[in-house]
Amino acid sequence: MYLLAALGLAVVVGFIFMFLLRCFAGCIVWISLIGTIGVLIGIGLIFLYNAGYMGAASGVATYLGVPSFGSTQYNQIYGWICIGVGCLFIIVVLCCCSRIRLAVAICKSAGGFVSSVCLIVFVPIIQTIFAGGLWGGCIVVMVYLVSSASFTTSSSYYFSYIANYGDTNLIRFYVFVFFTLWCSAFIGAMTTFVVASSCCMWYYSHGPGQ
Repeated sequence: MYLLAALGLAVVVGFIFMFLLRCFAGCIVWISLIGTIGVLIGIGLIFLYNAGYMGAASGVATYLGVPSFGSTQYNQIYGWICIGVGCLFIIVVLCCCSRIRLAVAICKSAGGFVSSVCLIVFVPIIQTIFAGGLWGGCIVVMVYLVSSASFTTSSSYYFSYIANYGDTNLIRFYVFVFFTLWCSAFIGAMTTFVVASSCCMWYYSHGPGQ
C-alpha cells in the first residue's frame, strides 16, 4: 500500500514540477545560477574575513559562528580561490547566455509537452518494470552459471574458490553479463528515443509560426 502511495505521489509531484517548469523555468534557472555564484563568493568572503582582510571586524568571527580553517595564510588562499571560481562562473554564464536562454525555452517546451501528453510519464515506469524483470531473470541465470563452475578447497582459505577462471561455464557467464548490460542499455536508449521522438512530433504538430 505504501509503495503504491509513493508511486502515485511521485507521479503527482512530477506533474507539479513540470507545470512549474513550464511557467517558471527562466526564474528557476537564473535564480539557481545567481545563487551558485553568490554562495561561492560568499564563502570566499568568509575565508577572507577569517584571514583578517576586514580589519577589526575579524575579531568577532567567533561570535558570528564562523570557524577559522587553519592558519590565516590558508584562509586567504581558500578565500581567493572561491572568489576566483565565482568570477570564472560569472564569465562562463555571460559567454553562454544565449545557450542558457535556449535551454530555458527547451525546458518550457518540455513542460508543455508533458502537460499535453500526460501518458508520457508512464514510459519510465514501464522501462523500470522491463529493466527489473530483465535483471531479476538474468541474476538467477548468472548465479546458476557461476555455481556450475568447478570449485576447489585449500587449507589456506576458509571458503572454496573457483579452480579455473577459463571454465566453460564461466565463459558463458562473462558473455551473459555483457549481453545483460547491453540489453539494459538498449531498454534505456529505447525509453529516451520514445520520449524524444514523441516530444518532436508534438512540437512540430502545432503549425507554422507557433
